[in-house]
Amino acid sequence: MNRAYARIGTAYEKMNDLANAITFYQKAQTEHRTPEVLAKLRAAEKAKITHDRTAYIDPTEAEKARELGNAKFKEADWPAAVEAYSEMTKRAPDDPRGFSNRAACFIKLLEFPSAVQDCDEAIKRDPKFIRAYLRKAQAYYTMREYNKCINVCSEAMEHDEGGKNAREIQEQERKALEAQYSAREGESEEQTMERIQRDPEIVGILQDPVMQAILQQAKGDPAALQEHLKNPGIRAKIQKLVAAGVIRMGR
Repeated sequence: MNRAYARIGTAYEKMNDLANAITFYQKAQTEHRTPEVLAKLRAAEKAKITHDRTAYIDPTEAEKARELGNAKFKEADWPAAVEAYSEMTKRAPDDPRGFSNRAACFIKLLEFPSAVQDCDEAIKRDPKFIRAYLRKAQAYYTMREYNKCINVCSEAMEHDEGGKNAREIQEQERKALEAQYSAREGESEEQTMERIQRDPEIVGILQDPVMQAILQQAKGDPAALQEHLKNPGIRAKIQKLVAAGVIRMGR
């Protein structure tokens, strides 16, 4: 019976009737488990998931779900908004807005790791979708992960074409830096150095010959740092040093 069921399953699979193919492969495995049929079963199950997911894509329904999500968000009905935006991600899986909008809901629901994950999904689909970076930074900020928040802001600046969102990005970055300063207020220089020495990334930046030259220059001319901030790579490293307390600006 195992072989008979397996043959029927294969026939259904050739007809692209994956549901029946899976049913008969399962029956074959119930009669007598074999690696060959198990492989066919797993492949058919995977193919059906892909087929069903593709068949569900519908731009019109996606837009309806987005509009419903927006309405529920305005009503502060976060769970209903999550449900609507989740529907949008299924109807339009390549549209970053569904994931980014759902992330905004997760932030309201204090589900920050889920918000970060959705922002990553949005960025994966469109690396220039700045709203996703801003929401990811907001989630990290609320979690008090200030270094991560600052890093995300740096990434956002790199992808912000024409600096259209520069003010909003810099404002989020400023808030994170101020929060770090406040958290470390009263820390002695010895405590700062001990903490820095335990951070491999900061140690690596301090050992970089280019950064050493910049820091040496800044000692005699603090304003020179502003010029170096125009270079995205240097800017990111300087921000990390500021965040770590190595460079103290305006304090």
